[in-house]
Amino acid sequence: MATDFEKIETDTVGGLRISGWEITSCHKPILSNTTIEQYAHELGFNVPEMIFGDNYLRIKHIASGCSIALTALDGLKLVDTSPDSAKTVQVSIAQNWTESSKRSRSDITDVIKPFDWTFSTRYQGSVSGGLSFAASDSGIDYSKLMVKESILFYDENVLYEDDLGDNGTSQLSYKIRVMPSGFFVLQRFFLRVDGVLFRIYDTRIYHEFGTRAVQREFSTREMLFDQVKSQVPKKKHDDEDLSLLNNIPFVDGVMKDPIVACEVATLPL
Repeated sequence: MATDFEKIETDTVGGLRISGWEITSCHKPILSNTTIEQYAHELGFNVPEMIFGDNYLRIKHIASGCSIALTALDGLKLVDTSPDSAKTVQVSIAQNWTESSKRSRSDITDVIKPFDWTFSTRYQGSVSGGLSFAASDSGIDYSKLMVKESILFYDENVLYEDDLGDNGTSQLSYKIRVMPSGFFVLQRFFLRVDGVLFRIYDTRIYHEFGTRAVQREFSTREMLFDQVKSQVPKKKHDDEDLSLLNNIPFVDGVMKDPIVACEVATLPL
């Protein structure tokens, strides 16, 4: 268990160096319109309205150079652009939304191709420095995360977000906490399409200091909008507090039985 650490603090970056790792989280303003247009050209589709493209989480093992990063651009690179991708979520507003989005950004329509208009991404982080994940039969031991210990560093951050033309929410975000025993990351893609469905893709990354294993879990959940809505508690006069449908922790608690894939990477000696 690590007790010595060095804080990292600047105007935009927070983090620490601990047990041979450097962990940094960066907060910067939303990208300018010019940079957003550059993203659209590079990706080939209309991008989310709010991209925090300079935000990132970076976790680097100093001795080996192995690292994992979370960034908006790499997340958007995994948005489906196959010919039928725009039909992945069938809803009457989808075509109107994409056409409206094209008109609002007429200068980039020459590069627009079919894409998943919900910006759903199965992004699990950008791995470099020789770190390689392989399928594993065992997942994260959550009992270790339930042990009470001090939080040396905590942060949460948004990478991109869009309101889907006032018809829902699409958001990619992350949280990280570092304890004396190790670090734990939750990256979440959250989708709400009003009247249609909810979707959550979670990536969890855990490392126990003093070991060579880095564990990663990717889970997927999807539920019809009305099924989640039916779980909203009734108030007086049988009114429903529909604001809870905008509350990610509430929706997370309703959506059970995720499909989980476990992986592990081993740090070099």
